[in-house]
Amino acid sequence: MKWRSDADRNAFRSAALSMCRAVKSMSGINSANYYWVNANQIGFIIDFENGAWGPGSVNQDTDVIKANFAVADLSTLISNEFWMTARGGTGNYEISK
Repeated sequence: MKWRSDADRNAFRSAALSMCRAVKSMSGINSANYYWVNANQIGFIIDFENGAWGPGSVNQDTDVIKANFAVADLSTLISNEFWMTARGGTGNYEISK
């Protein structure tokens, strides 16, 4: 997420921290952390069990959705990637058949 120059940097940090705290409260989430990539960008790393987060997840939480919009109000998404284990990828492929 890239910080918008018209937004408050401390509000951006607080929104990212709130997002991580909300995500961590969900079932199937092992960890959720944010990192400053540089002075203007934050990256999120969320470790989760298969199906608990991302495409195809049925695990929805209103606090996470609110936190996600709070981050989005202060930034622009510049990249979004989902990485998974070979087992997780194979499982997704099998489900899609």
